[in-house]
Amino acid sequence: MDLTELRMIANPVHLVTETKRYKNKHTDPNSKLSEFLHEKYQGVYLSDLNLKEISKSIDTYINDILIQRIVNECITKLIEDIIEKNDKFDFCLPFE
Repeated sequence: MDLTELRMIANPVHLVTETKRYKNKHTDPNSKLSEFLHEKYQGVYLSDLNLKEISKSIDTYINDILIQRIVNECITKLIEDIIEKNDKFDFCLPFE
């Protein structure tokens, strides 16, 4: 047996990663994410379930960013419209 084959038997995580990498290179939409995570966290085995959860977390985070940007844009637009429509807009309101 070759030394590489012995390493694969001793640590099957590398075997799973290599077979997935060759098999799903062009079919899996998350293959780039998977490759990135395997490169960054080489000693950690990430199952398909783990990768799906990470992908969901990223999607949720990006959706939150998009929602926040839309809300901020709407608020800014409303404030600009109010200031534009009112020639005289007092920023200092009297206390009651």
